[in-house]
Amino acid sequence: MFSSKIQLQKRTPRNGTDRESFLSLLVDEYINSSSYDAKCQVLANLANFAYDPINYAYIREVGVLDIFLHVMKNETNETLLQFACAGICNLCSDPLNAEYILTQNGVKPIIALLNSNNQVAADALTSLIYLYNDQTKSEINTFETIQLIKTLKERKDSILANLANIFLEDICSTK
Repeated sequence: MFSSKIQLQKRTPRNGTDRESFLSLLVDEYINSSSYDAKCQVLANLANFAYDPINYAYIREVGVLDIFLHVMKNETNETLLQFACAGICNLCSDPLNAEYILTQNGVKPIIALLNSNNQVAADALTSLIYLYNDQTKSEINTFETIQLIKTLKERKDSILANLANIFLEDICSTK
């Protein structure tokens, strides 16, 4: 459910932690934790915050985007990649977040995730659709990427196949 600032204020107890502080605590916990389970739980929580546009400014301010990008560039664990990619997917529809992802060289790691399980590949493909513009056209609309997406179209997962079809028909046709 999308929130407004007034709704957030009503739900925050008088002496409670505000949204930005809470996100900052989660970022610190992720960075300082040596527990894989704790990292997964925190990353899942951060990805959940990325669903609501009211959180976008806080997410940018406390470095959540950096964590998602770091995970996508450096981790191999599918669970961590799934949460990071879901977070990026939720955030990249916002122009400021998209610009940040692009300036941090986030397109290549997203493309690399097209080889993942169906949910991660769907999030990666959705992210590429959101991030596609004149600036990213040459990086996204490559022969290799198109071939990868054609293989996604053949998967039995109807959501992924439909996303691949949208990409191939709408994005590739604007070449």
